[in-house]
Amino acid sequence: MPLKGATNVRDLGGYTVRGSGATRWGQVFRSDGLHRLDDDDISQLMSAGVRHFFDLRRAEECAREPCRVECVSVELPSQGVFDTDVATLQTRADGENWLFGDYLRMLEHGGPAFGRLFAALADADGGAALFHCAGGKDRTGLTAALLLTALGVDREQVMDDYLLTNRFRGAEQVPHVVDLFVDHGIARPAAEAMLSAPRWAMEAALETLDTKYGGIECYLTDLAQVSDRHLDRLRARLVA
Repeated sequence: MPLKGATNVRDLGGYTVRGSGATRWGQVFRSDGLHRLDDDDISQLMSAGVRHFFDLRRAEECAREPCRVECVSVELPSQGVFDTDVATLQTRADGENWLFGDYLRMLEHGGPAFGRLFAALADADGGAALFHCAGGKDRTGLTAALLLTALGVDREQVMDDYLLTNRFRGAEQVPHVVDLFVDHGIARPAAEAMLSAPRWAMEAALETLDTKYGGIECYLTDLAQVSDRHLDRLRARLVA
């Protein structure tokens, strides 16, 4: 969606689902931060039918850069970039490993938050829903990967969706953020990697979902405490 105040706003519709059907267009969107939206951007989201907004950021991020629309907070337990020892962020491999570690952390500790969000998406009558974080890449990326997997989208398409961020909000699109990381003491190769979407990191996280947590069904019904009713409703709403 071509907004001026957000660059990574994408419809999760159109992905084929195992068996038959595809994810519905115009029902769930993923996005980067909504704090820079202007009135035209908000009008465009409203015209697209978006009525439910969910913010995956930490409380201090929400306070520092509040959304331009009313959002429900569903904070994911992610690691703050500036809470990391910069001595461990020197190479591109360091940056990519930092992302992988953050994905594992969210899987381990984020079950309740994912459960609240998925139940809310299942119950989001009266309009489309949008979930977002700061860059629309890591917290949003893992959430989208879990949602698409739960809906029956195959792993290859899930990865295709994750990798699209490299086109819309990779390091080349946000050089000012790279510079901010570098000014903090993070080496440039690591900073650029942290602002990328490396395929292997999400693939390895989803492999961990399968091997450690028993797959998406077990994860959602166990750690995330999503009821069978909500899973059925989610699939009925989002798959055509």
